[in-house]
Amino acid sequence: MTGTTRWPRAGRPPHLSLLVPAAVVGSVVLVWAASTGPVRLFSPTSGAPVRPSARDAPAIAPRGSTGLPTYRDLFAGVRPSWNGAWIGQLLLYMLAAGLVLAVLLCLRLLWAHRWRPPQRPLDVEFDVLPEAHLAEALESDADAQLDAVEQGGPRDGIVACWLRLEQIVASLGMPPRPSETAAELAARLLSTLDVDPRPVAALARLYGEARFSEHQMGEDARTAARSALHLLHADLRSQHEGVS
Repeated sequence: MTGTTRWPRAGRPPHLSLLVPAAVVGSVVLVWAASTGPVRLFSPTSGAPVRPSARDAPAIAPRGSTGLPTYRDLFAGVRPSWNGAWIGQLLLYMLAAGLVLAVLLCLRLLWAHRWRPPQRPLDVEFDVLPEAHLAEALESDADAQLDAVEQGGPRDGIVACWLRLEQIVASLGMPPRPSETAAELAARLLSTLDVDPRPVAALARLYGEARFSEHQMGEDARTAARSALHLLHADLRSQHEGVS
């Protein structure tokens, strides 16, 4: 499974659905504020103290480095009106709610796209080598292999013998690996048998020489192939007798 985010059936992201109520509330507030007429956010207080003139003020250095009036000096004689204060608080609360909603949406988005370890496959691919079936097939076809190595000249007999081995391997239904030839498949499966690997290596070497070389091959090559077959079958028979 791959981690995918599923949206609602309406076809829009969840954060757009949450913003609809906020937009409705904001519209209602704006319509109400427009229907009430001009709104004064600040109104002067009754009996505001008279600011002393610069001539009567004591020679005290200003608190700011620029000498400009501070915020408290500018709004010393005014106070927020009741409706202005209410609207200001409402806007402040809406701003805080929007910030909280944005943080929650960001956290949800980060959680949805968080890193997840790759899921382990349920089935692990591996090669199942049918050694028992291969050994049994080789034993039952021993006479045909010996007959094949005696056909024609030494080169033809060695090639015919190895092709016989390839047919036995192909009958087991083992698929070759990518870019693996039938000869390589046969050599690989034969090497998995619990026998002396030297006869198999000798047969593979003799087949490569007989198939791809151009020099003359004598009867000694046929004799070597025949001896390798005898050793291979002797090991297979000893294993079969040991198991039984």
